[in-house]
Amino acid sequence: MINGRPADLPEFGAPPLTEVAIGAQFDVIPGFMTPHLGLVWQPFRDQFPLLEEASALPPVFETFGSNPQFVPGISFQLSMAPEAPRVFFINQARSELLQVQRDRFLHNWRKVGQADNYPRFERMLDTFTSSFATFSKTISAAGLGPIIPNQCEVTYINQMPVPPGSNLSDLTDDLFGQHTGSLALGDLGKPEDLRFLLRYVMRDAEGKPIGRLIASAEPARRADGQTIVQLTLTARGRPSSPDEKGIVDFLKRGRISVVKGFAHLTGPKMHKLWERTQ
Repeated sequence: MINGRPADLPEFGAPPLTEVAIGAQFDVIPGFMTPHLGLVWQPFRDQFPLLEEASALPPVFETFGSNPQFVPGISFQLSMAPEAPRVFFINQARSELLQVQRDRFLHNWRKVGQADNYPRFERMLDTFTSSFATFSKTISAAGLGPIIPNQCEVTYINQMPVPPGSNLSDLTDDLFGQHTGSLALGDLGKPEDLRFLLRYVMRDAEGKPIGRLIASAEPARRADGQTIVQLTLTARGRPSSPDEKGIVDFLKRGRISVVKGFAHLTGPKMHKLWERTQ
């Protein structure tokens, strides 16, 4: 393993994670067409033998300037060419996958069964870096490229179910009560449920903005009917350099921001449930 865990990072033995995604967005690869997705899959098919197809993700940029950006910056490009799909390369257990499209390369872990344990960021980053290197070599060997990264992303999705005999308001208190206690109204009491979107600017050593940490929470209902609160944290921004090292540097930093943000926003009662050790 080439990547070590920072010693001062909050640690949870049983985090409520249901999905993690890390990866990079890049300029559309010149000459890349749908048939090339089959070529890209070849070196991965033993490890990721299953395929699924989905609509392509639109390009997203975190931008800064005199006018504040209130929603993620989405760029639309007009083209006469048909939209190329996004393809999932999925492992046999369906718990890990690669997402590939002509301007994205992502690695996901997702909780499929109750026994599935998060493999931890360090192993995911190792899988991503080796897979991205293979992807880059395949693109180059096909006479395509170059790959020029322009944004990186780390996303953690957490789902907390409402315990039996409890309700959304009680779960909200346990999750965020140290921040939301003052939201109770004298004549109405506590809010029935809660949803929020928080955005924080990530800066480099010189204080220049390089990205954002975005935290959102909202009540939802799973396919099995269970009521939950879903807390999603995403760190997104530009790599320090338009290459693999720049991508890895941002992913490491983004992960730190996500984990520290999660630990700060959630409450001590839940930390005990999630087996926080530091």
